[in-house]
Amino acid sequence: MVKRGLFSIALAAALIPFAQPAAAQNYKGTPKPTIQDYGPFANTTTKTNTTVQAEAAKSTTSAAAGKCGNPAGACLFYGGDFLDNPLGPPSLPNGLANETTLLTSGFPYGAATWVPFTVPAGETWDVTGLFTNNFASYGVLDQGSLPTAVAAWSINEEVFPGNAGVVVDSGTSAATSTPTGRANFGLTEYTVQVTGLSVTLTAGSYWLSVVPICTNAANPYCSGVFFLSDVEYINTTPANAIGPAEPLDASFLDSPYFGLSFNPTNGALGACGGSGCDAFSAGVLGKLAKK
Repeated sequence: MVKRGLFSIALAAALIPFAQPAAAQNYKGTPKPTIQDYGPFANTTTKTNTTVQAEAAKSTTSAAAGKCGNPAGACLFYGGDFLDNPLGPPSLPNGLANETTLLTSGFPYGAATWVPFTVPAGETWDVTGLFTNNFASYGVLDQGSLPTAVAAWSINEEVFPGNAGVVVDSGTSAATSTPTGRANFGLTEYTVQVTGLSVTLTAGSYWLSVVPICTNAANPYCSGVFFLSDVEYINTTPANAIGPAEPLDASFLDSPYFGLSFNPTNGALGACGGSGCDAFSAGVLGKLAKK
C-alpha cells in the first residue's frame, strides 16, 4: 500500500489511513442525492487562518457577483468554498490528492481529482480559464524550466468509473497559485488557476481537472502536498457558489502513482472512504457565447 509520510491520498481533520477501493468496475454506489436531501440549510461561518487571510487580502481582489477564481474573473461555474462546518460531523471536511510533485510523480499527473459541472440546455460557454482550490504545504509551482509555474488541465466528457471518457481539450499551461485566506489540517489553501484558454462547450455534462505541478528536484518545496478542497452540502449551501449546481457524488480520482483509474470519490468504497468528498471546490472562467 503506497503512503507518503503522515498523509494518505484523502485528508481529513483526523488523518484517514488509505485503503485501496474495490476495482472501479465493481463499484455499485448509492443513488445520488439532491442538494435538498441534505437540508435544512442554515448560515454558518467558515473557519479561517487570520494570518493567511491578511496575506490574501493584500494580493487578491474580492470576487464580486458573477466573478470567481483568484484572481477573480468572469465566472460560469464555481462549486463553492471549503467549509469546516461546526454544525456538521467532524469527519466530513476533507480533501483529495491533486498534484504532480517529487513525491507523487506521474504523467500527465501524479494524482488528479476530477470535478463535474454542467452546461445548461440552450447555453454555449466560451471557457477562458479553470481553477481548483487546494490545501497545500507551500503552494509552490515549479517545474524547473520556463515557464516555471504551470498546471496540467483538462476538460473531459462521458467520464465513468474506470474510464477517462473523451477529452474535449487539455494542456499544461502557465498558472498562478494564490492564497484564498482559508486554512485547515495544518495546511494553507491556494487557488491554482490557468487562464488564456479558448474552449467552446455546448450543453452537457463535463469534468474538469487543474493539477498543480512542482517537480524541480532543486526546490525542497516540491516535496510538499496538494489536496483539492472538498465542499460539503451539510447544514449550509456552499458559500459563493455560482452557476449551475455542482453534481453531487459524481467526482473521480485518477492516479497513476496510486494505481487508481477514475475511482469514485464518494461512499464507503470511494477514494475518501466515506468521509466527505461529495463535491469539490473548483470553477470555470469565461462567458456565455453570443447567439
